Amino acid sequence: MIVSHSRRIVFFSFPKTGSETLRSLLAPIGEEPVLPYHSRSRLYPFYPHMPPREAEAVFRARGWDFSAYRRITVVRNPYPRLVSLYRMILEADGLWRLRRRLGLGVPDFERWLVSTRPDGRGGGGRAHQRWRRFGTWSARAWLHDAKGRPLVTDVLRLERLATDLLPLLADLGLAVPAQLPMINARPRVDWRSWYGEMTRALIARRYAWDLQTFYPEERPDELLPRAA
Repeated sequence: MIVSHSRRIVFFSFPKTGSETLRSLLAPIGEEPVLPYHSRSRLYPFYPHMPPREAEAVFRARGWDFSAYRRITVVRNPYPRLVSLYRMILEADGLWRLRRRLGLGVPDFERWLVSTRPDGRGGGGRAHQRWRRFGTWSARAWLHDAKGRPLVTDVLRLERLATDLLPLLADLGLAVPAQLPMINARPRVDWRSWYGEMTRALIARRYAWDLQTFYPEERPDELLPRAA
């Protein structure tokens, strides 16, 4: 998350959408401290993956006009995004790592996916794991308040970030890199191979608004797992 009062800019870090890359590029204009979730306080309430609806409440409590700010975020196709999140949980969640070391196992991708939600408790986890909770939220839930009102003015797509972000940086008067840095990027995998018929249909149903709004060009056959 980045908050700049002088430029009237707020950047929201939707988990698993290249947010660390964006934060590094926008860091020069940040004016509000953004602390880890467990370190936040009433004086410093902002944390990296704070969703727009929580930020709006902070702005309102402080008498700041949320609507006067340019509010930016990035979205990503939910199919690869959820695979990326699951892989991150496997690597970063201490309880899951312990269970694997003890031979107790962890939920496979299908079982885990079924247990998540596209809003509310989202991907679960402990209270401070906001990246995990909000990582399974739909773009619709992330971008709107509880009444369905839009909270973000600029929505970029990760898949087109190289072209969509550069004009934004130039508009903000920030340095335009020759190539976008890829921070915290994990090795690519064939995410299509992670999905079966049931999980593919589950994503299509849960994230229908996301897909129709930001990825209407997706062809159903391109979402089928590739043959080994």
